[in-house]
Amino acid sequence: MKIAPNANAARGPVTMHDVAARAGVSRATVSKYFNDREGLKADTLARIEQACRELEYVPDPHAVSLVRGRSRMVGVILPVVNEPFFAEALRAIEAKAKSLGMDVIIQCSYNDPAEEAAALMTMRSMKVAGVILTAVASTENRALLLRLEQEMRIVYLDSYVHEDCNYVMNDNRQSMAMLTRYLLGRGHVPAFLGAPPVAHPSPQERLAGYTDAMAEAGLAPHLVPASTQPSWDFEAFAFQHVLDWLAGGAWKRAGITALACGTDRLAIGAMSACRRFGLAPGKDLAIVGHDDLPISAYLYPPLTTFRQDVAAIGVAAMECLQAQLDGTDVTPFRKRFTGGLVPRESA
Repeated sequence: MKIAPNANAARGPVTMHDVAARAGVSRATVSKYFNDREGLKADTLARIEQACRELEYVPDPHAVSLVRGRSRMVGVILPVVNEPFFAEALRAIEAKAKSLGMDVIIQCSYNDPAEEAAALMTMRSMKVAGVILTAVASTENRALLLRLEQEMRIVYLDSYVHEDCNYVMNDNRQSMAMLTRYLLGRGHVPAFLGAPPVAHPSPQERLAGYTDAMAEAGLAPHLVPASTQPSWDFEAFAFQHVLDWLAGGAWKRAGITALACGTDRLAIGAMSACRRFGLAPGKDLAIVGHDDLPISAYLYPPLTTFRQDVAAIGVAAMECLQAQLDGTDVTPFRKRFTGGLVPRESA
């Protein structure tokens, strides 16, 4: 059976002129339909809608944004998309954006300041309504970001480059202090392994939460020596540094019986290092993580961790942008969220 080719496709893309001709109105009326429908009669709206359906016409969102001066698109710039935290936050952002009649455009910086700058300039050229950004842990784009913040709303998700900004994130100091107090309450003396410097200020805040709880208990902090090179390969990072730390023996001399890890992925690497060294995680050395990844409940032993309210963080990022669009902008928009301890067999 021969399928007839689409007539519109054969002669090129459908334009507003085509829609206007089909609906029997002017091109200016069609443009008004897509940008500001106020004043258009009901029968005019109906004819344009029918013409769009028949011609399968969808307006170019970039062209519409040029007319409006601002689009209904939201830019999201993340360092990676395969990190579970960002994947879950993105799901919440897209759901909230959809409920507001907005579209989401996603780009990755891959933890590279040059890629981040290029993504920001792309979003600027598209006249997006705002940008949700997890900033690279670098000051290279500070001047650019300060300038762009004067042109459009930027809300930082989990990582920022300066404190005088809009941000949404977990209350990292509180959550890590909670995990450390949990270990102390079970009679442990915990050491701490922080994440590589790929974000700011989350790693510093989690370290501060650990030292706060240790000071309350009258104990000196004990940090696992680690590289300061940025890396998203958390498991390998933790495996090598924890293995070296165990081999050095300082943990035994200090009476360490537990390890608080800055993320679940670090805890996974740490548990593997323990086994390689001949220790049983959860028995010879208690281990806790942070984030409550889906896999954490199915590790052996299941991982004690802290569950962030990632969905609330993602929704809050969109609410920050919505406040500006609705004219109810309150600056600065700064929210920290708490979550809850998830006790399991590893500690």
